[in-house]
Amino acid sequence: MKQRADSLARIKRLQAQMRDLGQWRLAAIERERMSLGDDLNGVFEALDAADPGLSAYAVFGARRARALQTRLDSLERDSERLGREALAHGLRARLAERAAEAAAKAHREQKARKDLADLIERALARRDASQR
Repeated sequence: MKQRADSLARIKRLQAQMRDLGQWRLAAIERERMSLGDDLNGVFEALDAADPGLSAYAVFGARRARALQTRLDSLERDSERLGREALAHGLRARLAERAAEAAAKAHREQKARKDLADLIERALARRDASQR
């Protein structure tokens, strides 16, 4: 029982670390999304300010805008996935914590029953020895 409680405590710590890592990745993705959104706005502002006669710049700007939007869409999907994963890791950490607490409680109760049985056996052995 003690070994099970220790294993569950390690699982809880691992799941908590996985949740923290997921949250860190999620924050990094959010920062990148903000940066790419600013870049995309800059491309649109440059296209609006550009001379209509410079169609090569307009083509380049459109390609850049498409690439930025594709990356933003990819980051949005990654963000949703990482959010779900972080939530799942947090849930698993809580479940592992509860299981570890239950295993530790069962271990304490088992130890208490064993100690009580030993105490009773010693008392009975003393009583039998004194009656002889």
